[in-house]
Amino acid sequence: MRTRSKFEMLLMLIKKNAKKTPLSQKNASLSQKNASLPIENGSDPRLPRYLQVRDDLLQRIALRSWAADEALPSEDKLAAEYEIAVGTMRKVLDALVTDGVVDRVRGRGTFVARAAERSSMLRFVRQHVKAKNQLPTAEIRSMTTAIPPVAVADKLKLKPRDKALYLHRTRSLDDEIVLSEHIWLPLARFRKLQKYLKNNSPASLYPVYESECDVLVSRAIDDLTAKPLNRANASVFKLKTKTVAICVERLMLDHAGEPVEWRTSFVPAERFQYSAEIR
Repeated sequence: MRTRSKFEMLLMLIKKNAKKTPLSQKNASLSQKNASLPIENGSDPRLPRYLQVRDDLLQRIALRSWAADEALPSEDKLAAEYEIAVGTMRKVLDALVTDGVVDRVRGRGTFVARAAERSSMLRFVRQHVKAKNQLPTAEIRSMTTAIPPVAVADKLKLKPRDKALYLHRTRSLDDEIVLSEHIWLPLARFRKLQKYLKNNSPASLYPVYESECDVLVSRAIDDLTAKPLNRANASVFKLKTKTVAICVERLMLDHAGEPVEWRTSFVPAERFQYSAEIR
């Protein structure tokens, strides 16, 4: 009787195992197990389950599975989809509410938040009584594409040679400039905006980001400081150089937490106001 070689014995073992569990069945079983979290989800598998689900929902919202102001499925349906308890799904949605990604409306449901309506820079501007109900006017004073300063590129997570769209924009109330803004946007995501702004000067840019570039902003991180105006910024307000103004540095993020805008705005000190309700 011929003695089988080690290679032949190994080959027989592989064939034997293949008959027991076909590879297609293994893959199908694995796919079924992971069906509740799409392959695109980059969540760390070591995280608690509710955080994995939160990250997956963030990704789906960022990919526009639901539009702004559109209702998400009910807690029961989402819990069933992800194969988790309703209480756990409620915890997931609570986290998204805290992050400003979704809004809850009692008796109606949970909706994808639209940050544009609560992120207007004009909330930092004191309005005179006669201008209380007046809509601001906006002017694009300059627009160009360029490699941004290193600090700006870092904020926007751009690579060293990546270009950005730069806007210098002012906003006025009652023919008085009350806000001067320097805005940097990743060119890869905002190419269409440049063409649009050549013929339009919208009062608010965030709705245009969505309509023209399919970029939906989610939340803003604002840093406020008092700074003396340099000559260029002072001339915009017709003020003396080194006049103190409030500088608002804003990083705007989308629903996936990716930076989409870096904005530096100046408000003359006498026109500045800020109100906040703390609960």
